[in-house]
Amino acid sequence: MRLALVVAAAALLLAACSPKTETPAPEAPLPVEETSPITETAPPAPALDPTQLDLSKIALAMRIPSTFRAYDEGAYLQINVISPRLAVDIAETFPLETSEGFDSQFLATENKDGFTIWTYATRPEDAARLAALSAELARLKAEAPGENELSFGAVAPGCWNEPEQTPGSLARTLYIRVVPEEDFQVFVPEQVLTAGDLPGIESFWGACNE
Repeated sequence: MRLALVVAAAALLLAACSPKTETPAPEAPLPVEETSPITETAPPAPALDPTQLDLSKIALAMRIPSTFRAYDEGAYLQINVISPRLAVDIAETFPLETSEGFDSQFLATENKDGFTIWTYATRPEDAARLAALSAELARLKAEAPGENELSFGAVAPGCWNEPEQTPGSLARTLYIRVVPEEDFQVFVPEQVLTAGDLPGIESFWGACNE
């Protein structure tokens, strides 16, 4: 199973291909940034055994300046599974629950003055659908070992928390925890972004509605 870490800046449209699912998606497709894939022969980061993977336990985190704020709603996790020989091509999206703060030794080392870390978890009502996807990964691992690809996408919108000023840039770092027994790791290293750098991050330059 090949693990590729994939992230979209703040809005991502990736409709389910096979099987089809009734999940909401943003209105327009956006480019996706992709890191170098991690193969089975490479050192695991994090360790990933598809036969033991519980996708409902995946968690994400985002560090941004405290002058910005993450939206309470609108965050999504997207999971892609591809197995060419078995003709499997799945892309499903799952709404995420957003909270401020964290319970992680690694994120504690990543925290710094003037920044806030927001964490994201899957919803209990999506547990059955995530369990079915986990079972499919185990099947693919058994029937086509080494021939499959698993990738993740993240949606994490936010807003500008000090409307009397105008933000110049957004310093954003994304983290992921795939296995509950492991800690978070860096998903996308810190990027200093301006309003026009990436499609979909425009919401961060809008004032929060409070």
